[in-house]
Amino acid sequence: MKPSLNWAVIGTGGIATDFVQALQKSTRGTVVNVLGSSPAKARAFADRWGIERASESLEQLASDSRVEAVYVASPHPAHEEQAIACLRAGKHVLCEKPLSVDAAKAERIINVARERRVFLMEAYMYRCHPLVRELIARLEQGAIGELRHLRADFGFRVERDPEHRLFSPKLGGGAILDVGGYTVSMARLIAGLVEKAPFAEPTRIDGNGYRGPAGADELACLLLTFRSGFTAQLTCSVFHDVGTKAVIFGDKGKIELPDPWIPQGDRQSLSTSFVIARYGESEEVVRIDTDKATYAIEAELVADTLPGLEPPWPAMNHEDTLANLRVMDAWRARIE
Repeated sequence: MKPSLNWAVIGTGGIATDFVQALQKSTRGTVVNVLGSSPAKARAFADRWGIERASESLEQLASDSRVEAVYVASPHPAHEEQAIACLRAGKHVLCEKPLSVDAAKAERIINVARERRVFLMEAYMYRCHPLVRELIARLEQGAIGELRHLRADFGFRVERDPEHRLFSPKLGGGAILDVGGYTVSMARLIAGLVEKAPFAEPTRIDGNGYRGPAGADELACLLLTFRSGFTAQLTCSVFHDVGTKAVIFGDKGKIELPDPWIPQGDRQSLSTSFVIARYGESEEVVRIDTDKATYAIEAELVADTLPGLEPPWPAMNHEDTLANLRVMDAWRARIE
């Protein structure tokens, strides 16, 4: 029988809701506790989703003996304190991206996980999805020849609200921290295939962007150059609908991914696809169908990895997370 885990969730927003909904359709995970920004929010969330316990404090949640793993889905600046408290209590941690607001803080979290020998993964859920494994297989088979360039976008429009987490610097707002990391992680993954490594680091970073009235980056662009000569052009936004498309260019064609980050733009979707377009040939549509939603796939990967302390590639291991955040730190510094 495959392993199952008892989960607690920190956070009561949209992402926490998506995680709980996905696990309700999985036989491999049960949410048994929740912590919100207030006891009232935690209780309302627990009542809504049939969760037995709602904690009134981080300490109470971390001391719950039934909880084996914790999904951290709170605003970015809270991740460090919450993840470390859970890790020190011996709980496995799946922490929403970014693991923390910069590489230095993320490294502190990782050090605690290593010292306590507890599983920790940054929750770039798309890297756990079979779409990425199929994409890698096709690229390694030479579907579009030698890989030359990636163009990747992740952006949407939200009306400005200085109190909203996306626009508030004190809440870790901005496009780079919220969605830019997805594009960076894909660029480093694909560049790694060129260099025959799990991931690669850019040798040159050219970035810019625009800060809105509240001070958060609302739009940001990045050009990465790698040792192999592979390049990546990345765009992210929380105020402009730049789309969610990624295109990988090779010397024999291209692969277009309409929505690699969230299958079909729906976190509960069981189907997604990409298109292989070789020059002079008919397009091939590659469909990937699953029997579980993206967040359930991610949660089950955690269960399957134990007693290991880091997930298998192409999911984000500790070094991948730290290196990704270093690029994001550099990107943010370009527009500060």
